Amino acid sequence: MTKKIFLFASIVFSMLCVSCELKDFDFQDDPSKLTPEDVSPDYLLNEIQYQFQLMMREHVRNTDDIMRYEAMTDTYAALVSDGILTLEWSTLYSMRINDKILQDLAADNPDLKFHSAMSKLLTGYATVTMVDYVGDIPFSEALQGLDIPNPKTDDSVLIYDSVLSDIDDAITDFSAATVKPFTDLYYNGDNQKWIAFARSLKLKLLLQTRLVNANFSSVPNIVTEINNLIASGVTTTGAGDFQFKNSTEISPDGRHFYFERGYSSNGMFEYIGNYFMYMLKDSKSVRDPRLRYYVYRQSGTDPVATGFIICSGNPDYDYCYVGDMYSGIDHGDERTGRADRFLRTIYGLYPGGGAFDADNFVTAVQSSNLGGAGILPLLSASYVKFLMAESALTLGTTGDPAVLLEQGIRLSMDKVLNFATVDPAYAATSTDVNNYVAEVMANYANAATDAEKLDIIITESYLAGFGNSIAAYNAYRRTGYPSNIQEPVDNESVPFPRSFQYPSNALNSNTSLTQRAITEQIFWDNNPAGFIK
Repeated sequence: MTKKIFLFASIVFSMLCVSCELKDFDFQDDPSKLTPEDVSPDYLLNEIQYQFQLMMREHVRNTDDIMRYEAMTDTYAALVSDGILTLEWSTLYSMRINDKILQDLAADNPDLKFHSAMSKLLTGYATVTMVDYVGDIPFSEALQGLDIPNPKTDDSVLIYDSVLSDIDDAITDFSAATVKPFTDLYYNGDNQKWIAFARSLKLKLLLQTRLVNANFSSVPNIVTEINNLIASGVTTTGAGDFQFKNSTEISPDGRHFYFERGYSSNGMFEYIGNYFMYMLKDSKSVRDPRLRYYVYRQSGTDPVATGFIICSGNPDYDYCYVGDMYSGIDHGDERTGRADRFLRTIYGLYPGGGAFDADNFVTAVQSSNLGGAGILPLLSASYVKFLMAESALTLGTTGDPAVLLEQGIRLSMDKVLNFATVDPAYAATSTDVNNYVAEVMANYANAATDAEKLDIIITESYLAGFGNSIAAYNAYRRTGYPSNIQEPVDNESVPFPRSFQYPSNALNSNTSLTQRAITEQIFWDNNPAGFIK
C-alpha cells in the first residue's frame, strides 16, 4: 500500500510543480527527480485543503443512508464493506504525505507557520475521522516507503493523543504567524477563526471520548480542559462555521454532491428517508421551519395515487408515506426500482444548493435553484453549542445545558433560513422559529431524567446536522440517540455497524492489517453490543 501512496504522491508533486522554479539551471541534479524543496508550499497546502474536503465529503456520502437522512436501500453489511472506504483511505494517506513535506518545509521557515497550522488541523481532523470509522490505523510506521512496507497499526488512543497535541501546536503557530497562505478555502486567512475552530475541534474530540476516560498524555482531565477551551473561545457564531463552499462549476465539477444526485436530467436515484422527513414534519405539534429548505417536492400528486407507493397498510412499515407529497421510503426498504425519479422528494436548498420548496411542484431540472452552490458543514457554531450542551449535562462542564440547547437550535435556524433569498410567501418566520423552540424547551424542562434530556439534545443536533452525517453517526454510537430512530424494515437481524471495514486495497497491500467485523467497536464506544439498530 505504501508504494502506491508514494507513486500517487509523486504524481501530485509533478502536477504541483509545473510552474515551480528549479534551483539548478546547470542540471547538476537530475530535473526529473523532484524533491520536496521544489514544491511550492502554497500549492501543497491547496492540495491538502482539497483532499480534506474530498475525504470528508465521501464519508458523508457513505453515511447518510446509515443515519436515515437518505433512505437505506441495502443492508448494513453492504454499506460498510471493504469496497466502501477505498477513496477515503488513499486520500488520507496522500494527505498525510503532503502534510509531512509541508511540516518539514515549515520547520526552518517562520513564514510558513500559518501553512503548517492549517495542514496540522486538516490532516489531524481527517486522521481521527478515519479512526472513528475503522479503529486502529497505520500511523507511526506509515509513510516509510520500502523501509517499512507493511506498517503496523497504532492504538487509536495514541493517535487521538497525537492529534490533540498537534491542535495545541497549531494554535501556537496561528498566534505567531505573520504570513498568510495564498489560498485559504475555509477562513480566508483569518487566524482568529482558525484558532476558535481548533479549540472547537479539540472540544469535539474530548467529548467524543467521555465514556472511556482515555489516557491522553496532554489532557489529564477532560472536564478541566473543556472548561479551558470554552473560556479561551470556541466557535460561537455563524461567521466562524467551519465548512467547505461549493460552486456552480460543472467542469471541473465543483457542485455539491446532493445537487449532482438530485438535479440530474436522469432524475433522483436515491430516496430521502421517511424517518427524517417525519421528524421534520410531524414529530412535534409544529413543523420544523427548516423543512422547505432541507427537502424539495417535485410533484404535487399524491404518490399513493400514482401506484408507486404500495406499502399502505403493511405493518412492516413504520411510515410508508408521511403525507403532503413528501415521497421517500423507509429505512432498510430494499423494494426499490420504482419509475418515480421525477416524482420523489429530493434534496433542497440547504445544504446542497438546490431548490427551495414553495409548492412549486416542478421537477428538479425545471426548478429555480442555486446550481449546486451549497456547503459541506463540518463544525458549525450550532454543532459546537450542542456539544457544549451534552458536555454540560453529562460532565458538568461550563454552561447551562438548556441555554446551550436553545442557542444551538437558533444558530441552526438562522443559518438555514438565511442561506439564500426565498419566496417570502413560504419562508419561515421568526414566529415559526419561536414556536418550535418553545416546544423543544418545554419538552426539555418536562424531561424526568438526564437521559431524556440528552435524547432531546442529540435529536436536535441530528436535525440541525443535515449534511454532516459523520457527526450523527458518532453521536448515535456514543449515546444511542435519537431514541426513536427507525430500525430497518427489512433484514433487522443484520447488526448496526459500529465500525466500517478496512478497504480491500489496503488489506491487499499491507499484510499487517487484519479485517475487522462491523460489530467491532471504536475505542470510545463502550456501550453494550446491539444497543443500537
